[in-house]
Amino acid sequence: MLKIPALSIALSFALAASAMAQERQWNFDVSDTDAYLLFGVPESDDVGMSFWCGLRTGDINIIFPEADPTLPADSDLQFTITAGEETITVDGKTSANEEAGSISVETHLAESDPFWRHMLDADRFKVSIGKEELIFPLVDAELAGFMLACRKN
Repeated sequence: MLKIPALSIALSFALAASAMAQERQWNFDVSDTDAYLLFGVPESDDVGMSFWCGLRTGDINIIFPEADPTLPADSDLQFTITAGEETITVDGKTSANEEAGSISVETHLAESDPFWRHMLDADRFKVSIGKEELIFPLVDAELAGFMLACRKN
């Protein structure tokens, strides 16, 4: 008889805790000079990845703040990005992310690159950096609007 009330209490605490936890979501923002599309927890430092560009520059920066921590800082590397059935290999640069105690990776990809067409059609994309494989949803990402803001005139 005591098992049912204990289970009910435990379930109540679990549901309350999950309701308080925020999940990462996409946030699109444009300033006077730049456009940003971030995947993270709103109003926090929790960012899983971000795209940013100078308005109408045609050059999109892609940043993964927490990649494979075994990678050396300040190194060049190649990694892959997969959207749908299409995979590309890109050149990146690592840097120490001291706040997270990890390694960040940054790359650039022109807005005119044909790979973006696959990103626009996909519901998620996968990144393989070193031993890490990261998967990001694209549902609710305002990728088309972001790319329009980045498009070189």
